[in-house]
Amino acid sequence: MRGTYLSLRTKILVFCLGCMVTALLAQTAMFWQSSSGIIYSLSEEIGLKTLENLQEDLYSFHKSIENSIIKLYNQEQGQLITDLSGDEGQLGEIRNKYSQLAYELAHSAFVPSQNVTTLYIYTASHELIGSYRHAQTPKYSYPQDIYDGADPEESALIHSYIGSGERIMMITSSYNASRDVKLMRYVLKLYSVGLNCAGYVVCDVDPKPILQMIDKYRYTDDQIIWLQRSGDESAIADGMLSGESGDMFAGISSLIKDGVDFELIKLSGGGFELYMNNGQKYNLAVYSLLPRKALELNQRILFRNTWLIVASILVVFTILFALISAGLTKPLTYVVQTVNRIKNGEISLRLKPMRKDEIGVLSLEFNDMLDNTAALMEMEYNARLLANDAKYKALQAQVNPHFLYNTLDTMAGIAASSGTPLVGTLCRALSNIFRYSLNMETPFATLADEILHIKNYMYIMNVRTNNSVELDIQIDSDLLKVKLPRLSIQPLVENSLQHGLKNKHGEKNIIISAVQDGGRLLISVADNGLGMETSVINDELLNPNTDALTQNTSIGLRNINARAKLLYGEGFGVSVDSKIGQGSKVTLEIPFTGVGNDEP
Repeated sequence: MRGTYLSLRTKILVFCLGCMVTALLAQTAMFWQSSSGIIYSLSEEIGLKTLENLQEDLYSFHKSIENSIIKLYNQEQGQLITDLSGDEGQLGEIRNKYSQLAYELAHSAFVPSQNVTTLYIYTASHELIGSYRHAQTPKYSYPQDIYDGADPEESALIHSYIGSGERIMMITSSYNASRDVKLMRYVLKLYSVGLNCAGYVVCDVDPKPILQMIDKYRYTDDQIIWLQRSGDESAIADGMLSGESGDMFAGISSLIKDGVDFELIKLSGGGFELYMNNGQKYNLAVYSLLPRKALELNQRILFRNTWLIVASILVVFTILFALISAGLTKPLTYVVQTVNRIKNGEISLRLKPMRKDEIGVLSLEFNDMLDNTAALMEMEYNARLLANDAKYKALQAQVNPHFLYNTLDTMAGIAASSGTPLVGTLCRALSNIFRYSLNMETPFATLADEILHIKNYMYIMNVRTNNSVELDIQIDSDLLKVKLPRLSIQPLVENSLQHGLKNKHGEKNIIISAVQDGGRLLISVADNGLGMETSVINDELLNPNTDALTQNTSIGLRNINARAKLLYGEGFGVSVDSKIGQGSKVTLEIPFTGVGNDEP
């Protein structure tokens, strides 16, 4: 019983949808792979450009602070630099003389938008000359001297800078405990006429304006942007400084402080993207730390939109296919229904004329096929009647061979009892030959059976010729159980008697041999007869005519050769090797399939 089947329309729809879905899935997968690289590449490009723009804004701010501090050179007509370069024994007088200088400079040289909180003036030996502190309250408390209770690392950093040959203003940070905030700290050396360091100015600035600049360039809450000098801790950081992002920021900042190369730091970023811009002058780099999940979110949004487009395409395609295929598959549906009715017994039913296209031609050809099938069925019925009659006659004909066997056996018994053993032996040999030749229940026989059949045949032939032919069998006993097509060797022996030895005078010999050559079995029948020209017959054997199997003549070389090639293939068969006056050798080559194997 046949199961349910899919209609052609459904199959076409499934096929088209499958192809489209496969193509869209492949395109989506390729897009997913490529979009990741594109997004990360664009993110890096945008991130670096963002830091570059931020660095330009920061440079302008830092430069404005430096320009405001430089105005100190104009105070008191430059006398301050001269006094700072003088004898340190005059420190008390210098302090008295310039006690208000820091206050005046803070109000005259700086603008409110710079958010200056403190300003300190020091000698080169780190002695305080004067200071300015903005809005001294319990909440907003600033030290009188930056070295009073200062962090040793902060003090050491300034001392190292003042003692170095560095001429660029140093930018670092200072932690204010009362406000629990880091202030931006600017340290600028004051040089005398001889370019010796006469003193320095320390200016602390509220981080608010800088944080505003940074926040303007942050495009996600997970992003952290901070300022840091190599060998120093981070100055100002803006972003989510807690959780996984905060831990990663702290680790990277520590590596920067330790002077680790940026490329090595970047490799340890884990699930984050790290960018950096060194800036134009002040050796204060800007760093950006962005979790990759923020970038992957963009990729997921793109991927989701892609799937929405894919779904929309599939819906539109299905609707269009349903509308278009309805007109195309309706005639096919009619054909299928009609075929099913014919299959169920309405054999006289025919398809109606249809439109002039491929389906219309198919319907006409189908009607013609049904008419021809009906005629063939009638012919087959008549042929079956004839076949039954032939089978009956064949059963009758089987009586004749059995009658012949029984008659020959009876004659052999009478000859033995009458004292004529030669006649009895001939009858038995002839009976065995008939039994072997007419027994076609199995198409294969062993090599031993073939040799026995040949011995019976040669016995009869030698009786006729007064033992004129000597038979020599040279076959190993291991090969006697090999199977081969029945009646394959006796015709070769008969061929030697009829053509090779018939007109030969003197000693007549036939040698039968068999050898295994790799995967092949070579069976040869050689005689010492008159020989012959073999070129024509070998050409015929190489290109056999299959009619040799159906000819009404006796089994000969061509018949055996055709059977071998039919059973085993073109690489096998019969070949003849002969020279005039030197005898002939006919070789049958078949596959060696092992002892007892009767399969071709």
